[in-house]
Formats: sequence, structure tokens, C-alpha cells
Amino acid sequence: MEHDEYRTVIETEAGMLRTAALAVAPDTTVPSCPDWTVQRLLAHTGRVFAMVTGALHAADPSTPPTKPRAMSGDLDAVVAGYDERLAELLEALRTADPAAPAWNFSPTAPKTAAFWARRMAHEATMHRLDAQGTTGEDTGVGPDVAADGIDEVLTRLIQRRTDEWADSDLAGTVLYHAADAGRAWTVRLVAGQLPQTAPEIVAEPDASVIGLADAIYRAAWGRPSHAKITGNRELAAAVRAR
Repeated sequence: MEHDEYRTVIETEAGMLRTAALAVAPDTTVPSCPDWTVQRLLAHTGRVFAMVTGALHAADPSTPPTKPRAMSGDLDAVVAGYDERLAELLEALRTADPAAPAWNFSPTAPKTAAFWARRMAHEATMHRLDAQGTTGEDTGVGPDVAADGIDEVLTRLIQRRTDEWADSDLAGTVLYHAADAGRAWTVRLVAGQLPQTAPEIVAEPDASVIGLADAIYRAAWGRPSHAKITGNRELAAAVRAR
């Protein structure tokens, strides 16, 4: 996917998230994030938008941006803050050169603005699904967006847990296969090392996560999913975003 496509996804998904959140009471529990209410979900997402805008505008791309203040107040205040921070993010991405230097947390990703367009597209999409879980509506995720999100998890996000992997004795292969998207990934785990992901199918993986791209995308984020998980479930559980 291209930079402008990610920006369109962010705008669309963030709008759907807002609509779903406002369809229920603000203190409604989010089933997929049971420690959160929908108001807290909106506040969290708005704060992440602000953090990323800070990263895109930072004078020193080698340093993490300052964390923005938490959004507080009643629902009207949180919604207003969410709308403002979304608009600022979209404008920052509109004017950003995707190749411009920008800090990010991934040890495997180039330190450019392009990382954040992709990251926020999937932040908005996954939290839209979370919000829709409170309403009983689920509009799904198309195979291209879902496959891109799986790729982000397996090639950019799981590797960020550097200390955890350094202390891990897990070893083996985990296959992710989204047939409807025509995509597959094999993650290789070696004790004490960062996971290595390749776009390939291995004949006898130690664990596999198979299904439609939408289902695998949700499984990769630890959300309720219809993906079929077989083999070593400890390995499969380790190879997902947190």
C-alpha cells in the first residue's frame, strides 16, 4: 500500500471508530479490551494520533517524541480532542514526505515517516473493530488491508520486544497463511534472537495460523478470530502483537 492509501484508511477507519463509540453509552465496556470503556478507547486512540503527529514534526528524528497529555473530561471533551488530533495527524501525513526521517520504535523498520502512515492505518482499523464490538456491528476488513496489517505485525512489531526475545528459549517456525489475499509468512524463532520473517510457506511448521486475511489479522493482534490455529500454541501466541 502507498502513503496516500494509508492516509485514506486512517480517515475512514477513524471515522467509523468514532461512529461506533458514539452509538453506545460512554462507560460501555469494550469486549476485546475489557479493561477499557469506549470513552477510554477514544481517548487512547486520540493520544496515539497526537504522539505520532509529534514524531512527524520532531526536529530530532533520532529521539522519541514527548508523550502528549492524556485526554480527560466528559465524553464531549474527549470527542472534541479526538477530532482535533485526528485532523492534525491527517494534515501532518498529507504534508510529510514518506521518505523523510522520523523516529519509530521498530528495530527492523526504516526510520521514516512512511512507518507512521502504515502504523496509524492499522491502529485505527483495529480499534474500529474494538469499538464495533460494543455495537454488534462488524463491517470486517478487506483482504488487502488485512494482509498488510499481518505483514506489519510479523515484520515490524513483534521484533520490538527485544528484551523478551533476548531472554526467550522459544524455537521453531510459525506459518501464517491468508489464502484469499494470496499471502503467506513464515516466522522463524531461535532462542535468544529476534524473530525472522520471510514471505514463504514451509512444509512442516511447528505452528500454523490459517484462514481468511481478516481472521488472521485479528489473530495477529490477539483479538477474537475464526483463524485456525494448529500445532504449538505457545509459539503461535508468542508471534503476535501486544
